[in-house]
Amino acid sequence: MSDDWELRWASGARRFYVAEIVRQASYALAAVQQALSLSRDPQRRSEAWPAVQSFLTASAIISKLLWPVRADGADLKSRWRRFRADRLRTELMVSETSALRDRKVRDSADHFDERIDDLVRSQRLPKSWTDLAEEEFIRQPAPFRAIDPDTGEVLAGHDRMALTPIVTELNAVLRRCETIEPGSTSDPHVVMLLATLRWPPLPSLFEPTERPDEPVTAGASITATGPQSLEELIMLVVGQLSERPDSNRPPDAEG
Repeated sequence: MSDDWELRWASGARRFYVAEIVRQASYALAAVQQALSLSRDPQRRSEAWPAVQSFLTASAIISKLLWPVRADGADLKSRWRRFRADRLRTELMVSETSALRDRKVRDSADHFDERIDDLVRSQRLPKSWTDLAEEEFIRQPAPFRAIDPDTGEVLAGHDRMALTPIVTELNAVLRRCETIEPGSTSDPHVVMLLATLRWPPLPSLFEPTERPDEPVTAGASITATGPQSLEELIMLVVGQLSERPDSNRPPDAEG
């Protein structure tokens, strides 16, 4: 089974995960850039959180690709999750101490209903105004969601997360994705589409078939002037996309 998995990984399975990481990293960087811009504008500060939420969602997807949930079992699905996560972390050179692994703020934002529960369930209700003045009366802190442009932090629930380490790591991951899968960062949506065309891996369109008596190429004589395989054709298309003036390259957001 492990040999089959190694073959699957090398034959194109990795491209699916790299394409998804590229797409989500591009979303996250674009969203955090928008969130920081809006948060610095006093007239539009309230519009920043939807962008923050998009950033948190996209970076959480990458985090789960690298450190999957429900991966501790002995069943086939759990073992595959451990296998692909280990391969991705190794090939993308992501350390166990990466900022992408910390999910406290992302979890607080995702489970904000539970943070509200903690307040409204446990807060002591005053019976009179004098109760509020009593020394033993404790007002529980309300959960909060915001982006602090001065410190470059996201706040959710009662947790804080610095943006700069996440942005730095996302940009580093994108560079490593391009190294192991050239052309993968040119256009995230097209790359994902092409990844689906690459699986299952197909033989060359121009590879001769073998018969007991002689090789056969369907009676065609094909010169080597153009792409000689599906892989070469795909890489040609990706290369042309990357050279477009309006190529959708992920931004280098600043924290």
